[in-house]
Amino acid sequence: MKFALLLFSFSLLVGVAIAEESSVGVGLQVVPTDRGDLVVLGVVEGSPARAAGLQSGDLVVQVDDLPLAGIDFETVARRYLWGKAGTEVTLKYMRPGLAGVHSVTLRRQGLQAPGKEPAGVRMLRPDP
Repeated sequence: MKFALLLFSFSLLVGVAIAEESSVGVGLQVVPTDRGDLVVLGVVEGSPARAAGLQSGDLVVQVDDLPLAGIDFETVARRYLWGKAGTEVTLKYMRPGLAGVHSVTLRRQGLQAPGKEPAGVRMLRPDP
């Protein structure tokens, strides 16, 4: 199965080091598609996403009970990917080369920020 993806000219990092201890993430670096799904660009070392085996190229199509098609990216990041430490979030994703939709439940945790953000990338922060 092939995916035609239209990526915005900038990327947004999700779930990396958050200044507020109460808001933490799962360790995914993603960009939204034109449909609203999220393409995984990278997975933060030592993160729940890395431990669960998520990979660059995975296509996240649902977060908890929320299908991502047509949903605003910042809303998804702030309300669903981030949360309190120790709380869980379930992602449904597709992987190129594997049939079907796969599901994984991740426990949010504090994460180390990557060294330097790539050019054109900005850190998206949770609402205070």
